[in-house]
Amino acid sequence: MDKLNQENYLQKDIKECLGELRERDREIILLYYWWGYNDSEIGEILDESQQTINYQRNRILKKIRDKLLYK
Repeated sequence: MDKLNQENYLQKDIKECLGELRERDREIILLYYWWGYNDSEIGEILDESQQTINYQRNRILKKIRDKLLYK
């Protein structure tokens, strides 16, 4: 499998993982990685502390990583 096909499969898998997340978790990931907000800004948007957002984001990433690795 060439590099382009591998990237296409990875993008598909990531989209699938995002689709399986709870709405709140997906919001945090998209605000951080797609829109470029930091944890403090996301905390203000979602009315949570920066520490809570950081903890949740890391928990969500672990969930995504585990799904991708064990797929």
